Amino acid sequence: PTALKSTIAKYSSSANVSLTWAASADNVSVAGYNIYRNGNKVGVTNRTGTSFSNTISGSAKGALYTYDVRAFDAEGNLSDRSNYASVVF
Repeated sequence: PTALKSTIAKYSSSANVSLTWAASADNVSVAGYNIYRNGNKVGVTNRTGTSFSNTISGSAKGALYTYDVRAFDAEGNLSDRSNYASVVF
C-alpha cells in the first residue's frame, strides 16, 4: 500500500484525540489501517475507515502524544508510516 498523507490529530478537552487521514492505494486492495500512538499500536480500522478516535486516560498536563498510521493489504503488506501528527494535553 502507498504511504498515507495528511494525517491530522485534533485534541478535545475530554482527553479525546480525533485522527483523520487521506486514503491509501494498493495494487490489490487496502484491507485497513493500523493506528500508532508514540510507536505503539492503539487501534485498527477497516478498509474504508479514514478516521479514528482515541481516548487517553491519566494524561499529564503538557504530555506530548505523537500519532501515525500505516495501511495494510490482505496479504499483510504494510505501507510506510504516514506523517506524524502530534497533540499536547
